[in-house]
Amino acid sequence: MERFKKILAGSLLLLVTGCSSNYHTVKRNETLYSISVKNNVSVNDIMHMNNLTSPKIHEGQRLQMKGEKNTTSIRVRYHVVKKGENLYRISTRYKISVDDLKRYNHLSDNSISVGEKIYLTSGQAPARSSKSTTVSRPSSSPTLRSFRKPLNSIHVNSRYGTRVHPVSRKRTTHHGVDLRASMNTPVYSPASGVVTYSGWMNGYGKIVIIDHGGGYTTRYAHLNRWIVSKGTKVKKGQLIAKTGNTGISTGPHLHYEIRKNGSSIDPTSTL
Repeated sequence: MERFKKILAGSLLLLVTGCSSNYHTVKRNETLYSISVKNNVSVNDIMHMNNLTSPKIHEGQRLQMKGEKNTTSIRVRYHVVKKGENLYRISTRYKISVDDLKRYNHLSDNSISVGEKIYLTSGQAPARSSKSTTVSRPSSSPTLRSFRKPLNSIHVNSRYGTRVHPVSRKRTTHHGVDLRASMNTPVYSPASGVVTYSGWMNGYGKIVIIDHGGGYTTRYAHLNRWIVSKGTKVKKGQLIAKTGNTGISTGPHLHYEIRKNGSSIDPTSTL
């Protein structure tokens, strides 16, 4: 009888403290990662089962460890993009394919921006006006003919147009060219202009965007560091950045784009 009472008391203690196999009560200094290792459950699964929108947890919080995962994509209508996130991370978090996310949100490519709402079910996202990612034919304008090369040595690894993306393995539109470059290769402005953006952009990683006037802008992505900041006036041939491997990238290189009124054009003729 005494043995039975001890067993019953131990079972009640497990239920009270939340240390049963189905639940875990957060202890001091524990993190989602340490809990996931201890319970052999992935961090993503813990977040899904408990509807967590961030990995922050607090002492005494009771977390479900087993059982049917909550359908986060139904409970949450949309996800607000945070710094460093991309469609691949969001698709993994909510267990929704990238193609479905693009379809739900009327996205023509994988480009998203910080603060943007990414809807997780169909029929929720408002219709989008035509985005500035359409493809235009190469132009023979005097402006483009005057452009210099962004790198001193040019070798094109991936051309402009439709391709199989090296990371997602999906057929997508490549809005620029990928130029071979080792880490920290100098990048130069092809023409005079004003820097309109110098910072992090999803997918692109560290990026510099320059407005050259006449509707022409250029983009330099996957940088290791930028040398110019927003508002800087640059001259043709001025050093603006160093190449790197940031964002969605398989190795050090320079992703180079030219856009006219927001629409990408093939930069090959300027190289």
